[in-house]
Amino acid sequence: MSSGHRARTLEAMHPPLTRTAAVAMCAAVVAGAALGIGTQVLQGVLPGGWSVLANSGVMWALAAFTLGACMPATRRAGVTLAAAGGAIELVVASCLYYAAVGWFEHSASNARSSIIWSCAGVVAGSVFGAVGQLARRQEWRGPAIALIAGTLAGEGARVAWFVGNPAVHWAGIVELTAAIVVGGTCVARRHGLLALGVIGAAAVLTLLAGSVIDHAFAA
Repeated sequence: MSSGHRARTLEAMHPPLTRTAAVAMCAAVVAGAALGIGTQVLQGVLPGGWSVLANSGVMWALAAFTLGACMPATRRAGVTLAAAGGAIELVVASCLYYAAVGWFEHSASNARSSIIWSCAGVVAGSVFGAVGQLARRQEWRGPAIALIAGTLAGEGARVAWFVGNPAVHWAGIVELTAAIVVGGTCVARRHGLLALGVIGAAAVLTLLAGSVIDHAFAA
């Protein structure tokens, strides 16, 4: 086999990182647009507490996790690409969610709200995007699923007990139930104590993150 043919074969098997990164970031932008606009649409058509679930932080975190899991698993930069993709997805989603307020409700959106959620999206999107990529590896799958369970538990507890609107409390109960189901699959694995620790830490951090965001809006 000639050296030129060998190089073309290797390139076909492992596309250049710049091309892979460009495709991954384009996918993140498209996914973010779908997430932001789709959430606004669902909020308008779903009844009561279902609209709360559609717009919940954990659903957006799951979107970043899913995108990260779908990112190319390159040996050189798979986790980095997934983290960047998750952050871009949630920033785009935050911006277009508030832009869609003007498109669908014909009212001015709050730029400050978009900035706050975009900042939160950089942090949450990068973390969950990276964890989604790591979840493709057998040794990381348990802790990754435990992170999802802990996030569900933290947000579920916040919605069920700390949000002042009783009409949405049942949505928190749904999230807590999901946390028990998902968390149970982690704790039953070989490293159950580790999974339990991740669930607890993620739940506490989710509650703290919700408090920080509330204070940012109140400031």
